[in-house]
Amino acid sequence: MPEGLIYLSSKGHDIYKARALVGDITEDDLKFVDYYVSDNLGMFIPSVGFCQYAIRSRHTHPAYSFILFFSEAQSVVPVQIEMRPERYLVSAMAPGIPHEEDSTGTFTRYIAVMISRDFFETQYAAYSGNAPHQYNWDQFLVPNDIMVPIKRFMAECENRLPGSQRVLEGLAVVITHQFIRSLLKIHASPDFVTERFEIGRVLEYLHQNYGEKLSVNKLAGIANMSESNFTRIFKKETGLAPMEYLIGVRLDKAKMLLRAGTMSITEIALQCGFNSLSHFSSCFTKHVGLAPSDYQNS
Repeated sequence: MPEGLIYLSSKGHDIYKARALVGDITEDDLKFVDYYVSDNLGMFIPSVGFCQYAIRSRHTHPAYSFILFFSEAQSVVPVQIEMRPERYLVSAMAPGIPHEEDSTGTFTRYIAVMISRDFFETQYAAYSGNAPHQYNWDQFLVPNDIMVPIKRFMAECENRLPGSQRVLEGLAVVITHQFIRSLLKIHASPDFVTERFEIGRVLEYLHQNYGEKLSVNKLAGIANMSESNFTRIFKKETGLAPMEYLIGVRLDKAKMLLRAGTMSITEIALQCGFNSLSHFSSCFTKHVGLAPSDYQNS
């Protein structure tokens, strides 16, 4: 599957490294979150519900945090800057700033990139003799191609290949400098591939709306493509047909909810877009090799 356009299960976890970046967080706080961490950088993605640490009243982080939103249609922060095509909105927070996410709003999928204070300030020094600002929900835009090193980072955490620590260090440098350059409005010539951007937008739509009734025709409309062209390009970029990819996303979400243990199997089946418990059970068993109840108990 091509880099940057994959869905990932919740591996690559290291709660101790996560605490060094986030604060006094527990595995239970992260039961609805996929996260991937190295020594200096971590990524936290609410997958099926709110991060329980993020909604904790006036919590703080020891690291710099950058919240990357996939759409303007999110309920975390009001958009205060002009959006541009093929750019993602990012909100920055300096270490030690008290804040909280409103859990009464609609759940929004985003990527929280946490960068250790020392590491970020060392990289920032290459651009300015001054310390970084005390960011407090400061907003800026980043090019959409930042998703390439972000997805590589996640995949490297997943795979744990020999040399992964060095690779993760390099990717942390690349991602951090991309944020700093965007903060300081230092822009290179754009190098966008429109088709990949449109497919990426569809993938994020799938992750946010996996429980809805979806069709190839609807997804093609989101990508502004004909159905046949969309199907061809989607499979080229992901290695899977659109509905196959959707099933994979739904099953990943279901596995997370089963591990969390806060919902019945029937409720999970319906929330994840399966029209009946029997359909969910047969599909889950076929792809995972265990019945949902056995997976939950194991």
